[in-house]
Amino acid sequence: MAIQPLSDRALNRALLARQGLLKRQRLAIPDMLHRVGGLQSQEPRDPHVALWSRLTGFSSDKLHAAAQRREIVRGSYLRSTIHTVASADFLAFRPLLQQVIDRELETAHWRSISGGFDPDRVEPLARALMAERAMSAQELGAALLAHFPEADKAGLGHWVRTRVPLAIVPSDDRWGYSRPPRFAPVEQWLQRPLTAAGMAELLLQGIAAIGPASSADLRSWSALRGIKPVLESLRPQLRVYRDGAGRELFDLPEAARPRAETPAPVRFLPEYDNVFLSHDDRARIIEPQHNQHFTQTANGRRLRAVLIDGFIRAGWSHACDKGRASIQVRMFERVDAGTRDEIATEAKALLRFLEPDAEDHEVELK
Repeated sequence: MAIQPLSDRALNRALLARQGLLKRQRLAIPDMLHRVGGLQSQEPRDPHVALWSRLTGFSSDKLHAAAQRREIVRGSYLRSTIHTVASADFLAFRPLLQQVIDRELETAHWRSISGGFDPDRVEPLARALMAERAMSAQELGAALLAHFPEADKAGLGHWVRTRVPLAIVPSDDRWGYSRPPRFAPVEQWLQRPLTAAGMAELLLQGIAAIGPASSADLRSWSALRGIKPVLESLRPQLRVYRDGAGRELFDLPEAARPRAETPAPVRFLPEYDNVFLSHDDRARIIEPQHNQHFTQTANGRRLRAVLIDGFIRAGWSHACDKGRASIQVRMFERVDAGTRDEIATEAKALLRFLEPDAEDHEVELK
């Protein structure tokens, strides 16, 4: 039987459906986080924007409450980046992802700050210190330095953040987490043990969240090595497609694959979002000529993406000064008047969410 090809537009609609971006969903926050495979969260505000674009009736206090109830957790996860994840998923997959996070101890930066301590002694000491109170990496490094005076304070903190599965402890700050963040061992914070699920289970979750996906896509999504043989073992229970370039794509038989013609609403993404960052081939979400708009700037900031007809065709930024809040939308393509109205309406709603206390809310499309 010939393998069915899927166009970029068909892949786009499948991705948006699974990520809650075709229609806002009525789901509990942990359920949405499980469905999308976690939300990248280097910036504490990012999961708020991501969930506002995905959930009906979302408010920040609901995310704060879920974190305080320990239904969700924020910590190093996929690609060794900070994610907000359903607690059950974090406990299941964080041990598997340790091999990815360990690569941070292979960098030149690590070599410059490493040494001067016994790793077998550091971990129990660090756990004992954090059992008393959540600590920032700087505080932890300073406390450990008393036991290892020949070590580098930053190196001690970095080793613990890398080698010990940690939860970032929520606070009363605007977006739920302090700067610098404070850490506690995740088993202590969640009062549940790590459970160490296998790679096959994680790949199936990845396929459900970002599929149909190639092995290269799943490697980009997770940063795990050795994916291909595990994916081959799953082949009998998967459906196989091909993209326009002939690459093999794997999917769950019952997963959502809407028609390519399905309408897609305007949606605003945060600075970092897995819908944009997960795939090795991003043609299903952005046309190559627009990638230039999302390079990292000198101060480390990125333009945030706007989905128009399902694809990234604009970027946005926002500011608030002296009670005046504004969103600037930078268009990459011409759109019709109706679409501009839709963009402006969604932008103003997002701005009121981000800056509810501002006296004025202004939207500029350029």
